[in-house]
Amino acid sequence: MALNRPAVNSRSALKVAVLNARGGADLDAIAARLARPPLADAGTLLLCEASWRMPRHRLVEFAPALAAALTMSFAFLPSFGRDRGGGEFHAIGNAILCAQPLADFRAVALPQPPFRFQRWHMIGVHQGLLASIDVDGRRVTMGVVHLERLWDPEGRGLQMERFLSEIGDDAPVVIGGDFNTTTMDMDRRWGLLRAAAAIAVRPSRFREPRRYEPLFDRIRDHRFSIEGANVAGAPTFTVSGLVPARWRPKLDWIAARGIQPVEGSAAVVPARTSILGRRISDHDFVLCEFRL
Repeated sequence: MALNRPAVNSRSALKVAVLNARGGADLDAIAARLARPPLADAGTLLLCEASWRMPRHRLVEFAPALAAALTMSFAFLPSFGRDRGGGEFHAIGNAILCAQPLADFRAVALPQPPFRFQRWHMIGVHQGLLASIDVDGRRVTMGVVHLERLWDPEGRGLQMERFLSEIGDDAPVVIGGDFNTTTMDMDRRWGLLRAAAAIAVRPSRFREPRRYEPLFDRIRDHRFSIEGANVAGAPTFTVSGLVPARWRPKLDWIAARGIQPVEGSAAVVPARTSILGRRISDHDFVLCEFRL
């Protein structure tokens, strides 16, 4: 599903924000947050867990509704869903919203995890989404991917390799999403207890996961870089504001090839309605601006 609108000149297409929207049931609050600095002029949004009429997300059609609120173009790719019969299908997937019209949409099917101990109740496959935009006469590829939490680091490395291989030699490219860099295999017995023990022993691994996750080697092999596009050691996920920052993981990332991040523009922006307000997702925004 996709819809193009005229360019929005007040937003920079090369200022990129990533968000795992946790379905997007809090649509109005997310749109309001995107209307305030430093997100107000972000012109490309790479969204994970965008809901399409999932009951637990208040039946929101998140990607088209948010795009309409921001008058941006969008492409939405469902990954998993449930067939409710009678032609009714509820899904969750990835989306790209942009201040420029989108072209060259591509879906990238990713390797699937074995799910040895965890049950999976929805139909579908993991997929990444690619599209291109025109910036000052140059084609720029944008991509969003959500890697599997219920797999081991090697499995996420396989998924990243497949996604980057589909991009080929394209440049410039900016990709982002929830890479689920937990450093753990959560599809194991007592997975949460194992993770809690690992946090207690070495909490820094969850904020600096590169040495534990082969997907970063795949990023480097394909000549992408995360340097300058991410805030080193800054966590991006929490189940509660009561969890200290030192115990929160860094799951959400931006990587680029053939395009330079603007120095000092990388940021983690709290996904809250205000400084003391409620959370609108369990993931924070990851933000970076680029220049050709």
